[in-house]
Amino acid sequence: MTAPYIGRPGMALWAYTPPSNQWPLIVSDWGRDVRALEFSTVAPGGFGDLACIVRTPEPRIPRPELAPFGKIALMDGPFACFLGEWSDPVQVMDGPHGEYLHLSALGGGVALRDDPDDSAYTNQTAQAIIAAEFSKRTAFLALDGDQGLILPAAPATTFSPVYDGYDLEQILHDLAFDLGDYAWTVYDHPRNRDAAGFPTCQVAVHPRDAQTISYTALGEDIVSWRVTPSTQRAYNVVQVAYVDPAAGPGVVTVSDSRLNGDGSQGYAPFRRRKLRRSLGRVPLTSAQATTIANAWLGAYKNLTNKVEVTLRSIRDANGLPLPLSHVRADGNLFIPELAVRGQNLTAGGFGPVVGANQFYIVETVYREDLDGAVSLKLVLDNYADQAGATLAQLKLSYEAALRARGVSSLVRSLGANISGPCGATIGNQSAGGAVAISIPFPYPLSRTPSSITLTPTTTAHVTGSATATNITATGFTLNWTETAAGATTWLGSYLTVGA
Repeated sequence: MTAPYIGRPGMALWAYTPPSNQWPLIVSDWGRDVRALEFSTVAPGGFGDLACIVRTPEPRIPRPELAPFGKIALMDGPFACFLGEWSDPVQVMDGPHGEYLHLSALGGGVALRDDPDDSAYTNQTAQAIIAAEFSKRTAFLALDGDQGLILPAAPATTFSPVYDGYDLEQILHDLAFDLGDYAWTVYDHPRNRDAAGFPTCQVAVHPRDAQTISYTALGEDIVSWRVTPSTQRAYNVVQVAYVDPAAGPGVVTVSDSRLNGDGSQGYAPFRRRKLRRSLGRVPLTSAQATTIANAWLGAYKNLTNKVEVTLRSIRDANGLPLPLSHVRADGNLFIPELAVRGQNLTAGGFGPVVGANQFYIVETVYREDLDGAVSLKLVLDNYADQAGATLAQLKLSYEAALRARGVSSLVRSLGANISGPCGATIGNQSAGGAVAISIPFPYPLSRTPSSITLTPTTTAHVTGSATATNITATGFTLNWTETAAGATTWLGSYLTVGA
């Protein structure tokens, strides 16, 4: 499917109706009517957003394929430059420009935000958690069901997260950060097609690759650049305070190995600087807190640069010309012109050096203006995924707030089990007597536990095992039967299950 298009010949802007009982499949090409265009890709995320101005003789006539949730495919031959859905189509009439349509769209990954839900997991891998979340939404998730690109290396690290009102996008952010320096994207599937014949959108999650060259920009390709080294992201000691649900509060500290043992600079690129973050009352084990601390350390222990480059043309990794519209975030750009910035260059003197002349692409913005001029702006960086780190911090703060709703009453977040001591010693009881003691929880749970696990530490004159009955969101009744006349004791602990 190709058609003439403003800017590069061969590009086409297709709009079509999504699967629905309301409309039949309607597919139309709007490329000839587009007068200005801008679209982006981002990492993490994949296809970002798109905006365009459409001049049509009859802008007031409703077009089902241009309505909200209608699909969009910006194609350059078989290559999908952008896939997504219309979000806010606007009919405009103003004095200088007359009537036209201002159309905006969001990338295919917007479907990840459709279904915030509640989930809780215990000792599950990130791959298993994502698979379970996809399974819950199989009937309505507007994404390709192929999960072959989601953590294909299957990291063995396990997590026990509680997701209270999280959507799939937030869960991907959370797990990518917890795993370390990982990225996730939603781009076109290499084989699968939808009912209109366009590629479906597929989720991919993988370690961020900062080494492999994806694109090259020579001096004549560059319109402008801005290179900004940042001391605000320079820390070589990270300390994380946390609360283990069993062991209680704790602190883990990790340091750049290039620092000397006494804290002097050694071979580190800058003096000792500590980043301390409290993860509040969020339940974490020491191993999980250490993983988070190491992720922050990896992001901050080297001086990093933020780079913006505007290009008039670009080349692939082999130096061959490539359309600007084909460049995507989650790749790396090599700029030989910046080789002189490197302190440790390769033997040839002009090879790629990460952070000096090769940078990770965080965002691409392709633009065609009303005059038909084409440019590509790239936002580059050579540091770990700060968006994921920031979101994870917000998630931790939000989860801590969920666990302390209100002023006078605390409420445990959904799926977060609690434990505590329980039991008593009671004297002067008859043989065979039944003992029943009310055990309150320290605060109400989000829902009634499915059961209570009891673990005894000291017992005397007890028949069989103690049991938990009358379970509610606020407590339960501890029961046991005495074997002989006199005092009876049952002391131990409880753990809620399925709270």
